Parts: sequence; C-alpha cells; structure tokens
Amino acid sequence: MRNQKGITLVALVITMIVLLILAGVSIAMLNNILIQPKEPQTTTREEDNEKIVKSAVSDLLTAYYEETNNATNTENTANTSSTLEINAEELEDAIHKTSSNPGINSVTEETLDIAEDEVDTAVPVIKVDFVEGEDIYVIPTTGKIVTAKSAE
Repeated sequence: MRNQKGITLVALVITMIVLLILAGVSIAMLNNILIQPKEPQTTTREEDNEKIVKSAVSDLLTAYYEETNNATNTENTANTSSTLEINAEELEDAIHKTSSNPGINSVTEETLDIAEDEVDTAVPVIKVDFVEGEDIYVIPTTGKIVTAKSAE
C-alpha cells in the first residue's frame, strides 16, 4: 500500500489553513482601504484667487482678440486700437463676472519695480488686492499675471 499516489489528509488540511490565513489578511487589508476616508482635494486661497484672475484675464484677452479679428475682417479699422491695454475697471468687472464672491478689496493701477539682470525696471501693473491671500498683479499690455512671490 506504500505505492499509492495522492494527497494525504494532513497536506490538504495544511493547505486549507494557509489559504484561510491569506484570505483573512487580504480581507482585513481591503477593509482598511475601503473604510479610510478620502481626503478632499483642497486648494489654498491664493490658488483660488489666481484662478479667478486668470479666468478674468482670459475673458478679456478673448474679447480683445475677437474684436481685433472682427476689425481686420471689416473695412473700418481706423476706430480700433491695435494694442492690448487692460485697465483696472475692465479687470474688476471681468473678475466679478467670473466669480460671484471674489473677496476683492480693490483693483488699482500701479507701478511695480521688477529687478531683471540687476536693473530695476518700473512696470505699469494692475494690482488686485484680495481680502484673504496675497496680492496679484496683471501687466496690462500683455495680460501676464505676476504674484507677489514671483515679483520678489
């Protein structure tokens, strides 16, 4: 009877125990993954403010390019300005159209000193002063957005 081939009862029981242990560990790990609360993606107030200003500037640039394109397609090009110049009032209106409650103290035209290659350059900017967060500057001739961090 020693020549019989097959699985012994002891080997079958050990295999079942190992499988049950693996299943228990897997279920416990899966349970922890499913139960853990997902952290909501939060943005800082500065990021929100920058998105609001970027959206407003984008709207102004789109309107400018559409106006320029329409002017070049018509005969009456003498009445249109060929250079972009955003003013504080337009920007503030665009910001309020973009966001229902942007939290702005003021939008003013100022001059910002920017150091490039060890030379201070005075650049006209539009300063957007938010109630919370840092100020954001917009260069009116290009629509470029400059934060206080990048201006330093």
